[in-house]
Amino acid sequence: VMGKEVEGKGRMKQLERDDQFEEARGLIEDSLALSPPAVYRASLYRDLCICCTKLRLKDESLSACKEHHALDSGSAASRTLLAEASLLAERYEDAIGIYRKLAEEDEHSKEAREGLQRAEKLLKRSREEDYYKVLNVSRSASPREIKRAYHKLAVEYHPDKNKDKADAEREAAEVKFKSVALAYEVLSDEDLRRKYDEGEDVSGNPGEQQQQEQQGGMWMNHGGQHVHVRFR
Repeated sequence: VMGKEVEGKGRMKQLERDDQFEEARGLIEDSLALSPPAVYRASLYRDLCICCTKLRLKDESLSACKEHHALDSGSAASRTLLAEASLLAERYEDAIGIYRKLAEEDEHSKEAREGLQRAEKLLKRSREEDYYKVLNVSRSASPREIKRAYHKLAVEYHPDKNKDKADAEREAAEVKFKSVALAYEVLSDEDLRRKYDEGEDVSGNPGEQQQQEQQGGMWMNHGGQHVHVRFR
């Protein structure tokens, strides 16, 4: 109960932060609509870039960060923001190029080194299965949206729903069901999702996973509990 209460408070704080960024975004866009001088536009686009990135609005973030980059004479700070927006927009090779250049210009820049490592991890992982695409949700999806998408797909591909189908269809549904469960296992956990978004390995213990598969099942979250689901 205590864990759920803490988790609930954490999500509430996140929603409050999102509301603040959304409010700030609206005020900044209103200011830009007044066509202020270039010196002010640079600061406004910087703040808009940050707000959109925090809100995980990939198209808006990339657009605002490009505007800031153009107005800020390509400073290291503006390029770092552009790299972050490029990561959000899944333009990993662009981000790698920016971070690599920053690291070459300042070999002591921890931010550039860590950004480059993260971008390279995300590029590698992008060539693997995308959990967001598995659940058919955006990277900015809320926990509620992720849960709703999971339940819809879990019902659709549940073994009991497909037991009377042809062998090939039944096996395909089982594979999909496992994939959906694994995606939800990661994206429904705030810490695992953060690590996944940063390109870290969240596959867990390979030996444990192999043992689960040999037993014909897997661990997954359901109704707030960690349960083992067996497939027959």
